[in-house]
Amino acid sequence: MRLTFIAGAAAAASLTTAVPATAVAQPGGVSASCNIDVNQPKELAMLSLSYQQAKSSQNAEQRKKLLATMAKELDTKPERYAKNLTGYHFMLSEVYKMWALEPGQSAVPVRSSIGLVSNPTETIDLVTAVDAAYKAIVAASPACEADIKAQRQNELWLAQTQAALTASSAGKLDSAEYYAKRSMLLSDGPYAHYVLANVSNLKNDKKAAIMHWRHVIERAGSDTSYRDLKSGSMYYVAMTQLELAGSAQGADQVALAKDAAGSFKALIANAPDSPDVPNHYNNWAEALTLSKDTASMGQVYAEMLANPDKQSDMTLAVGGVIATRANKSDDALKLFEASVKKNPNSRDGLRNFAASLYGKDRFKDMFEPSRKLVALDPNNYDAWMFFAYASQGMGKSAKLPAEKKAWTDSLVKYQTYAENLPVKVEVAGFSRGAEQATLTLALEQVAATGSYTVTAEFLDEAGTLVASATAETGALKKGDRKNVELKATGQKIYAYRYKPIK
Repeated sequence: MRLTFIAGAAAAASLTTAVPATAVAQPGGVSASCNIDVNQPKELAMLSLSYQQAKSSQNAEQRKKLLATMAKELDTKPERYAKNLTGYHFMLSEVYKMWALEPGQSAVPVRSSIGLVSNPTETIDLVTAVDAAYKAIVAASPACEADIKAQRQNELWLAQTQAALTASSAGKLDSAEYYAKRSMLLSDGPYAHYVLANVSNLKNDKKAAIMHWRHVIERAGSDTSYRDLKSGSMYYVAMTQLELAGSAQGADQVALAKDAAGSFKALIANAPDSPDVPNHYNNWAEALTLSKDTASMGQVYAEMLANPDKQSDMTLAVGGVIATRANKSDDALKLFEASVKKNPNSRDGLRNFAASLYGKDRFKDMFEPSRKLVALDPNNYDAWMFFAYASQGMGKSAKLPAEKKAWTDSLVKYQTYAENLPVKVEVAGFSRGAEQATLTLALEQVAATGSYTVTAEFLDEAGTLVASATAETGALKKGDRKNVELKATGQKIYAYRYKPIK
């Protein structure tokens, strides 16, 4: 866009678009084919001087006086500008925009209050007026379409967008919707649709919310400045589709679940390194189950089987669970084994690996992961019972009576140990971040009474101690259940273990 002013290069300031740091980058360069001349006729040339004065004025009263005078001149005998409609509507758009941005100015003032002489008692919507002026510029000079599209993301658009985001964050849904739609009048970008999606979702209009999140995804495209906005919208689309599928029936459920499966697949492809990827895989599998397409379950973990070294231990473990649900025991075993190889101190990986070995009658192979498991989770009943199950399996295949008796004794030994644990523990949750981790243990008192100090140790990928934490249970009576939360701070925490509770 080339803008011709008597004031020369100073005009470039009028084309500077203020956008938030996360907003879309403006197109580089301007189009030589778009020429907006505000020097012709002479009446417009005179207004261009007032325009520059208003732009640079720090005095509100002086600025308003200049704007009112300009509005009056532009509204008086507009036919004077018929030979330069492009320049006329550009100047009109700038006057309306400056009025709309004036502190304390009503968004819909009485026309006479801003200097307009026609229909003085009626009101004018300034945002709508700016939009109309931009459309008139393009109608008069089609070559300016791309440049005006960029120009629309100006200070006025930014003000409407920020107002929409602020209102949405404050839970003022009607205001958020109002400002979002006004933002879209000027530029139909991702932010307004993100606000409208949030409004629709909170009003329980899930289908409208999905529509607007999809608009966010489409408008964000490959622009990295919208990365988080796009990823968030993709996640909300997928989760909302899955939620709707869960409450639907018949053909509606199948259709929604298929959409959800596709959305989770796209979400993983968009951000394969996200720490949430294991959950996305699990949700993808759930969507396929609801869509009655369990035959496609192998697609979920196919990449994990092909390239296990590129996956996290948690992703591989989730893949193993999905394969188990799909009755693909060989695939599940490979994935659990890869998970344990990736993280030898993965409690869940070891537990699932041992269980998968049992399912394949590989009883002898169960002992090694079971030993590692009880070292990490020493008060877990099932962990000790893996030894009993393995011993039982070995006894069934034993040939000699003495060998059978030895394995039977081993079975009784481990079963007795498991049943005599003073307190049983289940891992209720484990979350790990870049610099902190939280382990939640669910305790069940088995002995008559007890009071315990629980100590957890947090490990890095190599199994080296990073941090430790302790918590007191207080007095527990037989049958009491209590959750104990242990938190630690440290970099690259990868796994955990807790000391035997006696």
